[in-house]
Amino acid sequence: MRTIRKAVELGTPILGMVIVFAAVLLIPQANLQIQLVTVLVGVLLIEAGVWGLTSPFLPNERHFLSLREEVDDFIDLVRHLNKAAIDKRLSRESTEEAEKAFEATLADLHSSVRRMGQLAGMQTGEVPPEPID
Repeated sequence: MRTIRKAVELGTPILGMVIVFAAVLLIPQANLQIQLVTVLVGVLLIEAGVWGLTSPFLPNERHFLSLREEVDDFIDLVRHLNKAAIDKRLSRESTEEAEKAFEATLADLHSSVRRMGQLAGMQTGEVPPEPID
């Protein structure tokens, strides 16, 4: 399935380019409307390939979507942690506030890692077990 998906994603813009070149080189100038419509179809195929518009029509082969979402949230938390660390280092007046924000983000990261441990190996649609605290 992965090879079909990759072939469609790579083949769509290539097919679009072939259609554009064929329309320009093979269709006579007397048929300008046909040539224009054919070029337009080719350009639309190129754009569909470049922008990844074929993805909704192809099946998603990911089986662990909840873990993927948690990892994405974890990456966002890492960004927040870095911002909190920079704020903590740069702030001279409200160091207590900056320290609290840093510690809260750090705690969120720890709980995110625990959730990742619970979600690991669970396929999409499965219910995760109760958290162990």
